[in-house]
Amino acid sequence: MTPTKQSPPCVYFCNFPHLRTTCSRGPCFDVLCAQRQHLKCESPERSSSLYTARAAGGKPVCCLPTVGPRDPVRQCLPCCPLPSPQLPVPGSRLCLYEDGSELTADRFCSIPDGAELVLLTTGQTWQGCVLVTPEGRREASGTGVFQKPHAGLIQAARQLLSDERAPLRQKLLADLLHTVSENIAAETRAEDPPWFEGLEARFRNKSGYLRYSCESRIRSYLREVTSCASLVGGEAQEEYQRIVGAMCRKLQEARYHGSYFDRGAKAGGRLCTPEGWFSCQGPFDVDDCASRHSINPYSNRESRVLFSTWNLDHIIEKRRTVVPTLAAAVRGAQGREVDWEYFYGLLFTSENLKLVHIACHKKTTHHRRCDPSRLYRARAAPRRKRPARKRP
Repeated sequence: MTPTKQSPPCVYFCNFPHLRTTCSRGPCFDVLCAQRQHLKCESPERSSSLYTARAAGGKPVCCLPTVGPRDPVRQCLPCCPLPSPQLPVPGSRLCLYEDGSELTADRFCSIPDGAELVLLTTGQTWQGCVLVTPEGRREASGTGVFQKPHAGLIQAARQLLSDERAPLRQKLLADLLHTVSENIAAETRAEDPPWFEGLEARFRNKSGYLRYSCESRIRSYLREVTSCASLVGGEAQEEYQRIVGAMCRKLQEARYHGSYFDRGAKAGGRLCTPEGWFSCQGPFDVDDCASRHSINPYSNRESRVLFSTWNLDHIIEKRRTVVPTLAAAVRGAQGREVDWEYFYGLLFTSENLKLVHIACHKKTTHHRRCDPSRLYRARAAPRRKRPARKRP
């Protein structure tokens, strides 16, 4: 939609079957999230419901569902003191939300029940959100539903939410506001100040903060491994600390794998799309997320906060399995060299980490074990000495 600055767009829906209302000024329609008022009439066949809504900056709009299927109501019921139905702005036009085709009074009665409509004022256009190819396929269009919403729509939704008392409608409006407040393309504090509310001033861009967030998680894993040195005593403890030091140096070189949350990182080093979308990888014991959880913490402040509840879950458990196995390997080395890089991969990398929505984070025992054949480095085979050549 390409709205003008003077008049924000209003999206209308025929949500209920047999909603066919006309008047001398033109057709009027039910609006999404409208307030419903029940009208009591003396005659049962004339009982109906009035739906009213106020467009942003416009006058109230009303419509009256018909008594029977395909039976337009052409005047207000005598026993109901209804306001005169009218479109909110002179020169308004109606078109189908799906393909943007304009509706005339004759065509209106032939559109299917539940069709979604868009009310346009002078200067506004709507190209539709669905394209039908010559082969009959329906494809999404980038000129309709995916365009950035007008500020007037946000203002109208906020006004409706402040007056709404029904929990379900409150949730729908809150979800709508959450979606339209997204500013995914913005990266710096100057471009999206609300995103940085509550964060220290040192964070100047979104990628930098999310990289720091991932680094903080990995650092906490390292502290946990370090604190378990007490599981190993005597001379073995010194070897354990040497291994932890080697892991620390490798983490520093990898910048604590902060690239996992950085949408600007290379494809192989991040867990998100270039736009910042993360998909839940499902519980530890399945290959994928059945609920298709996804989130973009780059979009707005609320998504950033919610993303902190997502977990980097160890498939082979860190506390119950990996760290105790590492300690046991150090104690029982008997001259063998512990393959600390194998344990490093299990503790700190996506080799053994799955990003999961909180609902997919199973806290039960995983019953997974480290590979016993990879606890120690393979010993190099001794070189055979070549026999000395006899001089002729």
